[in-house]
Amino acid sequence: MFKFPRKYLIAVAGFGGATAVMFQTRNPSSPNSPTDFPFINGLVRSSRALFTITSNAVDYTYSLHGLTQNTEDYLWAVTEVHLRSAKRILRLCEANKGVYVKAGQFAAAMRVKQVPKEYSSTLSSLQDQAVPCPFESIKEVLSNSLGPNSSEIFLSFDEQPFAAASVAQVHHAVLRDNKEVVVKVQYPGLEYQMKFDLATMSFISKFASWFFPECRFEWLVSEFKKSITFELDFIEEAKNLEQMSENFKSNSMIRFPQVYWGFTTRNVLTMEFCKGFKVFCSASFWWHGVCLCQVNSKFMILISMPN
Repeated sequence: MFKFPRKYLIAVAGFGGATAVMFQTRNPSSPNSPTDFPFINGLVRSSRALFTITSNAVDYTYSLHGLTQNTEDYLWAVTEVHLRSAKRILRLCEANKGVYVKAGQFAAAMRVKQVPKEYSSTLSSLQDQAVPCPFESIKEVLSNSLGPNSSEIFLSFDEQPFAAASVAQVHHAVLRDNKEVVVKVQYPGLEYQMKFDLATMSFISKFASWFFPECRFEWLVSEFKKSITFELDFIEEAKNLEQMSENFKSNSMIRFPQVYWGFTTRNVLTMEFCKGFKVFCSASFWWHGVCLCQVNSKFMILISMPN
């Protein structure tokens, strides 16, 4: 019977305690404090992640035990355990949401040589999953970011978002000067969660490497940390938007929305509202009398042009 190494159980228990001490001190008045995601939620999320990775480690070790590498039986077993493990991680991302969904999307976008295809194909379903945050929580972010009188900035503000993703949701609004805008609002407490979750992911990557020395996952966590840290700063996103607009200003085929800097912060991005439809919706092209072949041709010309 397979026995889980005692030193790893001790490491898991030790990590849980260390993480609790590390994140117990926090400032509840900070706009990024998880008022809707209390400290205990972080422990639950970490415990869920540790249970998942432990289950996967046991599955790999037990399922491949005694099999000769590169034989037909071994390759079949690897495929099966990859798929089971990927499904566990998918359930983990769906349960923990937020940064975990973004991490799953990040892994799904990796090349096959970097991440087994069973993982990328299974986790690709996360691309379409996003549950909007209650508007009361969004109002709190707006108030913390734009000031207590943020409601006076807008003539109208649609409480129902028309788009939602893993780190933010987007609302249609009208400024006091009657300009239509879209307001991208980061989910409350996400930066706090990110620190907690990245600490967990870092430990998990090392934990997995103990079991499989030939596989090093630390680089994946490191790259994801760079990506998510940058993505959670809407100031940087706004700067990139303006830079791209400048790069393509002489090209009439592409347009970037104007950034309203007076109503933009690290957690809130306010942009010009541009009417249109999704580029992959062929029915919309037909309805508006747009030739899809011409769009494809112009798109290929566009991406081949230097910025």
